[in-house]
Amino acid sequence: MNKRFAIQHIWFNNQDPEVTLVGRIQDDILTYESKLIIKMSQLNGIISKIQQAASIEASDYMCRFELGFITEYEISFPESAQQFIDVNEVLGAQQNLVRKIVA
Repeated sequence: MNKRFAIQHIWFNNQDPEVTLVGRIQDDILTYESKLIIKMSQLNGIISKIQQAASIEASDYMCRFELGFITEYEISFPESAQQFIDVNEVLGAQQNLVRKIVA
């Protein structure tokens, strides 16, 4: 069985080329909280998958925080909108990179 990831929060800012995805990974019968880092260029694809699967508009759940020269964005999905996506689809081109697991 492939690992699947339900995204609860998405964090990014206007100065960083990386996006942090926070959610639950389901690996067979084991489910645990985790974070994944993706490139900003992959964000549109992930949001499109979530919107199609849950029939929602992601911008309805987005908050913006002004921190001087940096603008921080958070998309926080409610439980009803959290859809499991295959981890390989989330990581895309990064799937062959070494992954670090931290306990």
